[in-house]
Amino acid sequence: MKKLAYILITLLIVSCSTENKQEEVVRELAKKDLVEKLQLPEGTKFSDENIEVKETSTGEASLGVTYLIKITIKSQDSEGNEIVKTHTMNYKKIGEGGLAPEDYELISFE
Repeated sequence: MKKLAYILITLLIVSCSTENKQEEVVRELAKKDLVEKLQLPEGTKFSDENIEVKETSTGEASLGVTYLIKITIKSQDSEGNEIVKTHTMNYKKIGEGGLAPEDYELISFE
């Protein structure tokens, strides 16, 4: 019985670790795609506090997972007024592993 409990706890820890890595991959992919879509200068930095990642399941299999990313960009105009824009991106998991940027496809960008 102890062995079974140990195995279940180990699987839980591994699955949580993999989920965090997948969210980090999607977060980095969203940063790269945002720089490309908005034609921002290379090396533009984003704060992780301004990036919200939400996972939703669309089916029973692990490939039915989509990620909703909301990125808030704060900037200033020439007069010093703060401008806040929020962009929403939807990614669909298309690959098995989920630990590579190629495992995700950008579905929508607003």
